[in-house]
Amino acid sequence: MRPSNNHIGMNIPVDTRGFDRGHVGKRMRVELADGELLEIRLHELTVCDKLEPCCGITYILISTNRSGGKRENGAAYWTAFGEIEKFQVLGD
Repeated sequence: MRPSNNHIGMNIPVDTRGFDRGHVGKRMRVELADGELLEIRLHELTVCDKLEPCCGITYILISTNRSGGKRENGAAYWTAFGEIEKFQVLGD
């Protein structure tokens, strides 16, 4: 299974939860399945032939509603599409 970036003209073979290449670079609020709320800047979408384990989003974390050191603001993270419940675009 080889990951590939979502480029212009590429068909996305998996459920991206509504994310598309137009969201890259946008500031967003993302709700995860475990209830964590993230404010992020989307860096890239990663899609591959099968849903697991490489399909998801890479982002820079702006803030989270969770404390305890699990995630650090300003750091880059990856999350699988399957962990995402919903998202909202907040701006550029």
